[in-house]
Amino acid sequence: MSKEYSSVWDALETNPVERANLKLRSQLMIALSIYVKESGMTQSQAAKKLGTTQPRLNDVLKGKIDKCTVDRLVNMLSMVGFEISIDISKAA
Repeated sequence: MSKEYSSVWDALETNPVERANLKLRSQLMIALSIYVKESGMTQSQAAKKLGTTQPRLNDVLKGKIDKCTVDRLVNMLSMVGFEISIDISKAA
């Protein structure tokens, strides 16, 4: 019998602290990827607006989650006017 998971991180990461961090980082990375795609800018142009370098932005766009911190991702989104909010609830 196979087990069902609510996210890929639930299936891949057993450490609850790391799992929560990965979930948050992945959501921020998805928002950045959508922003860049919809903006029509080149990676270099977008990186400048986001306050980062093109290689660092490329890490985000390629899904290299291990190279992205929550702080950096929040800062990038804030640079282009995103308001970040999170929902916090106690796990069952």
